[in-house]
Amino acid sequence: MAQLKDWLYQVVASVAWFHDWVVSYNRQHSGLFNNSELHFIVIGIFGLLLFLLVYLLFRLLAKHGHVGFMSWLFTLSSVFTVCFAIEVGQHMTNTGRMELEDIVYGAAGFLAASGCVLLLYLLFCLFRWMFRK
Repeated sequence: MAQLKDWLYQVVASVAWFHDWVVSYNRQHSGLFNNSELHFIVIGIFGLLLFLLVYLLFRLLAKHGHVGFMSWLFTLSSVFTVCFAIEVGQHMTNTGRMELEDIVYGAAGFLAASGCVLLLYLLFCLFRWMFRK
């Protein structure tokens, strides 16, 4: 759990550093873009780069028949998105506190459930292999 929390903090720190760098660069060039325009440009470029990375990864996985793992990766990213959305929603509606720990525990719950299913699958494969005729 601590490793996941540390990783999330590293991601947040990296995004904050990049944000500060972009804002500083923009200011050094007389503030060419306002905040919304910077988001448009940076997220647009980031989205395309992420798409290319995911596309190449998924093509490689599909080529080798790992569609189940692709589905799991997509689900994991969706779980993180939903966890973040729930926390932001709680903050905006004052129905709860926005806490990173809730996101970590939510994602860890999915990872634990996935591990249990994987373990059951591996045991099933082992028994099938042991008792095949």
